[in-house]
Amino acid sequence: MAKVPAFHSKLPGTRVYHDNDKCTEGNNIEKQNRVSGTGNLPKCDHCKRL
Repeated sequence: MAKVPAFHSKLPGTRVYHDNDKCTEGNNIEKQNRVSGTGNLPKCDHCKRL
């Protein structure tokens, strides 16, 4: 598992944060739409499984 600092998307409709660089959902968030931190959101299910 490759942990990275938590981040989430600033786009509307996103409701999770990511903290693993192997997460395909997190990797699909474009750099300009990434926000550092958890945003008080739950952790992504895919990140949990990795």
